[in-house]
Amino acid sequence: MLCCCHRYCPRCKKHQQATKKFDLWTLPEVLVIHLKRFHYNRYCRDKLDTPVGFPIYGLNMAKNVINPELSPPAMYDLIGVINHFGGMGGGHYTAYAKNVDVGQWYCFDDSSVSAISEEAAVSKSAYVLFYQRRNAGALPHEQQNAMSQRVQHTNLPPVALSGASDFNGTDSDEDERMEVN
Repeated sequence: MLCCCHRYCPRCKKHQQATKKFDLWTLPEVLVIHLKRFHYNRYCRDKLDTPVGFPIYGLNMAKNVINPELSPPAMYDLIGVINHFGGMGGGHYTAYAKNVDVGQWYCFDDSSVSAISEEAAVSKSAYVLFYQRRNAGALPHEQQNAMSQRVQHTNLPPVALSGASDFNGTDSDEDERMEVN
């Protein structure tokens, strides 16, 4: 993953265009991707509304792993999205999450839960993405069946992913953008 931005160089004492590189040694079972939606610098704070396209199925992270022999399969499918609506002074969070037992997506909005289409999970307000790693050679529906057999049924709602309401986080003064190909 590469990040291109201006950094302060201690040698020449100027801000220079730089590239930050992150190497992944192995991949997790659940991959969480935080999208840069807020910009802070010395003079202003702003919300970034840049549309970001992301896949529902088949996020391939293989080219981001430096040791693919030791890493499990690198194919991921989307299982949850946290959205932010509003601006820097305040906003509202909702979450979309997939019930893997039945393959249905839901919208969690405060005390309201409603079924949504799979396509609605790809939102321009997406802020945090949750991806589940596929089993080796499994198709998305085969993996869902395998996962549902491992799930212990309790009195919890079918999916326990939700966004926090009225959260105001902080960030550094530098603008860092992550790119996942």
